[in-house]
Amino acid sequence: MAKRDVTNPYGGGKGFWNRWNAFTYVFSGAAQVGIGRGKAEKPYAKPADAGCPMCGKPIAAHRIERSTDQRHSTRIHCPTD
Repeated sequence: MAKRDVTNPYGGGKGFWNRWNAFTYVFSGAAQVGIGRGKAEKPYAKPADAGCPMCGKPIAAHRIERSTDQRHSTRIHCPTD
């Protein structure tokens, strides 16, 4: 008989969907997050010179147009000079 996976959060629960999730967990496993065991990730450091990816000028020099409705997206206007 196969050994029961103690890390499976769905193991031993009741109901069809719990059994289904326990079955698929065998193949998919846990979520793959982080950079691996035993490795430390550096904290996020905000870039010192945040530049526009289109024109290269600082974002502070741009005009950002934010809409108040759901139909239009936010737009960024590059400086013309």
